[in-house]
Amino acid sequence: MKKLELKAYAKINLAIDVTGARQDGYHDISTVMQQIDLCDLICVRWIPGGSGIAVETHSNRRYLPEDRRNIAFKAAELMAGRYDILNKCGPGKVRIDIKKQIPVAAGLGGGSADGAAVLNALSEIWELDLSTSELCGIGAEIGSDIPFCIMGHAGTRCALAGGVGTDLRPARGMEIWIVLSKPPVSVSTAAVYKGFDSLAGGDFERPDIGALLNSIAGNDLASAAKNMVNVLENYTLKAYPGVAKTKEGMIERTSPIRAVMSGSGPTIIGFYGDRASAEAAFSKMESVNRETWLTRTLV
Repeated sequence: MKKLELKAYAKINLAIDVTGARQDGYHDISTVMQQIDLCDLICVRWIPGGSGIAVETHSNRRYLPEDRRNIAFKAAELMAGRYDILNKCGPGKVRIDIKKQIPVAAGLGGGSADGAAVLNALSEIWELDLSTSELCGIGAEIGSDIPFCIMGHAGTRCALAGGVGTDLRPARGMEIWIVLSKPPVSVSTAAVYKGFDSLAGGDFERPDIGALLNSIAGNDLASAAKNMVNVLENYTLKAYPGVAKTKEGMIERTSPIRAVMSGSGPTIIGFYGDRASAEAAFSKMESVNRETWLTRTLV
C-alpha cells in the first residue's frame, strides 16, 4: 500500500470582473485569486489487489457525496483511465479520505482544492512524473478552479486568472488577516452568472485588476482595497438577501478595510490590517453566522 497526505487549501477572490459571455455558456472573467490558511486534509491510499481499478471516497461530513458527484472521486477516475493504471500498476483501489474543514458551496473552492490534491497525490503515488502544467490541463477538464489549486501545491499562492478562470499568471500575494462569514443560504453559480447577464450595460463599479496587482506588489493594502470589487455582487446581493445582510453587518459591526464576496457567494470576506482587528471582528461575526472563520492569506 502507498499513502500520501496533503493539505487542500481554500481560495478567495480578491476581485472579479466578468468580461463577456461565451457561446459555450460560460463566461470570460478576470480575477485575482489567493490561497488562504483554511484547508481540508486529504489522505490518498493506493491498495493493490482485486480485478480492476476501484475508487472510494470517505469523509467526516455525511452530506458529501461519495460517488462521481465528488470532484475528488472524478479526479481519481480520470487519472486512472488517462494513464492506463490497470496495465501500468495492476489492479487496485484508490481510497480517498477527506477531513472536510472548508465549507461547501461557499465560493471558496473547497471541492476544487480536494480534486487538485488527489491529482497531485496520484501523480506521485503512481510515479507518473507529471509537470504542474500537465496536471493543470487535467484539472481544467474537471473544474475551472482546479488549475489554480494545483499551482498552489507547486508554491504559487496568488494568480491572475482569465478566460473561464484557467488561464493563469502567477502574481505576488499579500499577507492579510481575514474573516470569512457564510450565511445559511445556498447560491447557484449558474443562476448568479445568468442573473448577472440580465444586468448587461448596468452602471456599477468594476475593479481595475492591473492597479490591484500593482498595489499588492507594493504591499499597500489600503490602495489594494479600492479595487477589491466583485461585480457578481450586483446580482447576488439582490437575489439573496442573507448575503447582503452579512456584508452590511460585517461593515457596520467590524469596520473592515474592505468587505467583498468570494466567487459567486455566499461567503463574505472582511480584510483587516492586523490580527487583533481580525480577532475582534471574528468574535462579532460569529454571533451573526455560525459558519465564520478567522484566517489569513498564504504567500
